[in-house]
Amino acid sequence: MGSLIEELEAREAAARARVEALEAETVELTARLEGEREAWSRLRITRETVAEVIADLAGTGHSTCRTHSWSG
Repeated sequence: MGSLIEELEAREAAARARVEALEAETVELTARLEGEREAWSRLRITRETVAEVIADLAGTGHSTCRTHSWSG
């Protein structure tokens, strides 16, 4: 019966190691995801701002300052 208990302990240790590895990977992926979301947001805001400036220049010949409510 001792070898059965040892086998179960070994499997438990292996499962625990897999869980810990996946948890570490999750932390890394979460950080990477947040960084990519920030980059995406900056690019989207830049594109929207450039489109506004181009529209202003095309419509009036010069840029005007206007308030814009960002929804995300």
